[in-house]
Amino acid sequence: MFKKNSFILVGNNLISDLKRYKSKLAYSFMIGFFIGSLPFIYKVTESFRMQKLIQEQRKRQNENKEKICKDDNSDYRKFLSLGFPKTAIEKFNLCMEEK
Repeated sequence: MFKKNSFILVGNNLISDLKRYKSKLAYSFMIGFFIGSLPFIYKVTESFRMQKLIQEQRKRQNENKEKICKDDNSDYRKFLSLGFPKTAIEKFNLCMEEK
C-alpha cells in the first residue's frame, strides 16, 4: 500500500510541476530546438553562398565570352559591319556555343 501511494504522489507532483512550469519547459524546448538546428542553418547558408558564387562566376564567364565574340576581329563584327545582322547573330551564337 505504501508503494502505490508513493507512486501516486510522484505522479501528482510531476503533473503539478508540469502545470506550474509550463512556460519554462516551452522556452527550454525552443532554445534546445534552436541550438540543435544551428548546424543545419549553417549548412543551408553556406550552400546558398556557394550557389550565389557559382552564379556570379558563370555570369562573368558569359560576359567574357561575349567580349571575345564581339571583338573587333570577330566574325560577328565583320558581318554586322557588312550589313548582315541575321548572319552576324548566327555567328555570335556559334561563337558562344564553342567557347
